[in-house]
Amino acid sequence: MKANGLLSLIAFSEKRREILSFVQKKPKTLHEIKDHFEVTSPEIIPQIKKLEKNYLICQKDRKYVLTDVGEIVNNSLDQLVKTLDTFEKDMEFWNSHNIKGIPWEFRIRLCELGEFKIFKSTQTEMFKPHEEYVKNLLNSKFMFGVSPVLHPDYPKHIKMLKDKGIPISIIITRDVLEKLKENHMPELENSLKYEIMQLQICDDNVEIAFTVTDNFLSMRLFLKDNTYDFYKNIISTEKSALEWGMDLFRYYEKRSRKIKLQDF
Repeated sequence: MKANGLLSLIAFSEKRREILSFVQKKPKTLHEIKDHFEVTSPEIIPQIKKLEKNYLICQKDRKYVLTDVGEIVNNSLDQLVKTLDTFEKDMEFWNSHNIKGIPWEFRIRLCELGEFKIFKSTQTEMFKPHEEYVKNLLNSKFMFGVSPVLHPDYPKHIKMLKDKGIPISIIITRDVLEKLKENHMPELENSLKYEIMQLQICDDNVEIAFTVTDNFLSMRLFLKDNTYDFYKNIISTEKSALEWGMDLFRYYEKRSRKIKLQDF
C-alpha cells in the first residue's frame, strides 16, 4: 500500500484509529476489543483484518498488538491529532501571533501544551491574564523564566518570591538588562547577592516570554506586527507542558551567560 493509502486507511476511520490506540496500551483479545467497543464480531473483524493486512497490528499468543510500524504510525498520528486540537482551540489567537518566535524544535511540540487555557483581557477585567499569572506564580516552589520585556510589576513579584526563599532563574535580553539598570539598579544589585537568585543574559533575538514552575507554564507571544501581547496569556498545568517549558528554558540557557555583580 502506498503512503497515501496508509494515511487514508487510518485517517478516514475513527474506529481503526481507536483500535490502534486501544491495543497499544496493552495486548487485547478479540473478545476484549468487542467488549470495549460494544460491537459484534462481524462489525469489528473487517477493521482488524485491514489493520493486519497493512502490517499495523498482528496476533501474539491469541492477542492483538501493534507491530513496530504500527507503533510508530499510531504515535505519529496521535501527535498530529493533538497538534490539530491545539490550534483548533483558538485559531484566531494562533493566526494573529508570531509563533515563529518559538524555536522550531519547540514549535513542532506545541501539542505538549495539553489542555491549556488562554486568559484574555476584557473591558471589565483588563488585568485578568496578569492576575492569573501572579496567582499561580506565588504558589510555586521554584521559577524559571525567559523574557525580552520588562513589566513594571515584575521586580516586585521577584522580590516577593526571593523573600519567601523560592529559587529563581531568569534569562533576559540586553534591552531588559539596560532598563533594569536604569530604573531598578538597587533591587538588581540586591537580588544578585542571593544564591537562590540567578540572572542570565541572552544576546539572541528572543521573541517569546514564558515562565515555568513546578505547577504551571505561562507563555506570552508577540503579535505579527512585533508588538508584545500583554493582554493574552497561555497557561497550562499539564505535566507535558511543564517538561516542554523546562526544555525550552534549557535551550535559552545554553545561549546565555550569568550576570554577576562585578559586571556593573
